[in-house]
Amino acid sequence: MTTMDKPARPIRAGEAPSGTDRESTGWRTAIASLLGLTVGPSVLTVMSFGAFIAPLHREFGWGVSDIGLAASLLSVTVMIISPVQGYLVDRYGGRRLILMSSPVFGLSLMAMYFLPGNLSVFYLAWALIPVCGLGLWPVSYLRLTAGWFERKLGFALGVANSGIGVGTVLVPVLTAWLIGAFGWRAAFVGLGAVALLAFPVAFFFITEPTPRKTDVQTGGDTLKISARRRPFWLILGAFLLLGLVGSSITVYQIPLLLDAGVPEGIANLVPVALGLALIVARVATGWLLDRFSASVVMSFNLAGGLVSVLLFAAGPNVVTGLIAAALAGLLIGSEFDVLSYLVPRHFGRAAYGKIYGIAFSAFQVGGAVASSAVSASRDSYGSYTPAMLTLAVVCVICAGLFMCLGPYRYDAVHG
Repeated sequence: MTTMDKPARPIRAGEAPSGTDRESTGWRTAIASLLGLTVGPSVLTVMSFGAFIAPLHREFGWGVSDIGLAASLLSVTVMIISPVQGYLVDRYGGRRLILMSSPVFGLSLMAMYFLPGNLSVFYLAWALIPVCGLGLWPVSYLRLTAGWFERKLGFALGVANSGIGVGTVLVPVLTAWLIGAFGWRAAFVGLGAVALLAFPVAFFFITEPTPRKTDVQTGGDTLKISARRRPFWLILGAFLLLGLVGSSITVYQIPLLLDAGVPEGIANLVPVALGLALIVARVATGWLLDRFSASVVMSFNLAGGLVSVLLFAAGPNVVTGLIAAALAGLLIGSEFDVLSYLVPRHFGRAAYGKIYGIAFSAFQVGGAVASSAVSASRDSYGSYTPAMLTLAVVCVICAGLFMCLGPYRYDAVHG
């Protein structure tokens, strides 16, 4: 039997393929990453948190602002651990971290079933839960996906990233149903069980990429060298500002609508428009990144964000509120597609996880500032309008930072 006559050996889970199997394995990893991000901590902690505020207030008598402080602790913890995750992903690989973190994260959510009426314990729990999900934050999946692609890098990252959009639409609905049907304690158990799905998805369908001889998958600048270059600081500044805009709209879109006189039942449905737009933006932005400069793509989306905050500043009705939410979803949905694309294009892949983790931390800093600044604006002026007008200026400055990035240093033609 000649070499050509030999049957192909199946690829085992986690084993790197070669030849024509490479692209199919890359897409399998991208789709598995989509599923993993759908049930990851970016969704299960952030998008479900609001649904637990009223039940916890009723049972323990804690103030809404006291409960909300835990969300800030969550953001601060993510800010701290993101560079750590990036370092570990670069050193040990994303698949290993996902497999180790999935059961721990799922069990940490289930442990909330036993939450006592002690606010300090509640705060401690929300500081520990993101640590338990250390390997499940987006950079693990995005580095895995990026390692398989060059010319279709943007689209592949968009497919993987769309998992957060899918989760943004589904998880709040699931959480509300679980709380209504079984109570808030059982809801945490249900969300923990959902989180465990990341383990079989990663084990059977995600493969750690290895470079071909003609690839530059492990090449590129070190973190130290990257930090000496202007694009590094422009990207950090841009994502700090994006954290301000995105978090402000995500957290305060319903209060903005209620202040404008939109009925509560309708206002609570408007975020669905944001979530659906976010899904579209994940995939569409990825497709566009393979064809146009990331600076142009992001500036276009920031123009939409500018219109969104101006509509919110004007006091939206149902129609303009839906338009504003959809435009905001297009911006928020594009943020991490662009980040995960910019890192390998400007710095290569050698320090992908570290650079992404630092930029993600900058984004979280912006989000933490937004949570307090927007509410302070409302308390001081009796309106969200000054904060929204400030965010309009932020959108313009952010677009300027992206336009200053300059050409890529590691384009697809080099791979």
